[in-house]
Amino acid sequence: MNKIFKHRFGVTLTEVMVVVAIVGILVASTSFILRKVGRHFRLTGAAAQFKQDCTLARQMALEKNKTFLIRCFPDSTPQFWQIFREDSAGYFSTEARWKYELHRTISFGVGTDVSGGTGADGNPIPSDGVSFPANALALVPRRGAPQPGVVYITDGAQTRAVLVNLMGSATVMQYANGNWQ
Repeated sequence: MNKIFKHRFGVTLTEVMVVVAIVGILVASTSFILRKVGRHFRLTGAAAQFKQDCTLARQMALEKNKTFLIRCFPDSTPQFWQIFREDSAGYFSTEARWKYELHRTISFGVGTDVSGGTGADGNPIPSDGVSFPANALALVPRRGAPQPGVVYITDGAQTRAVLVNLMGSATVMQYANGNWQ
């Protein structure tokens, strides 16, 4: 007797359901990881952007021989900062391109990772997260920042501090192991 074996091509419904279940489990487990990663990148990006804006304002102050301000608005919704330049009459004006709005999950202040009230500059951390007088950093040509300070940016869990020194240079720091690094 000659047996003819028929080869079956395709998949069964059970096999499809198993594959769909495995893919669903993988997607569900990675969404939590990706959400944390996205929040981390938004926080790090906001701190890096503030540092770059400090560098930009400092450079423009030297080029134009005018004072530039970076004013933070921690009480507004959404929170943002903006660069202002001194005009010939001594008033400050701005442009829309010099405004940076924080993402809705990011805000000025400190998160749960910061224990104690000592900030990156050794002074107490302000409640609104901005230690500059009147929430404005002045960058003066050939003088830097006469009143240095710190801006604290958080996502609620992690915190970044942007420390601006007397020269107007900015450094991004994070709180780890009980210290600002």
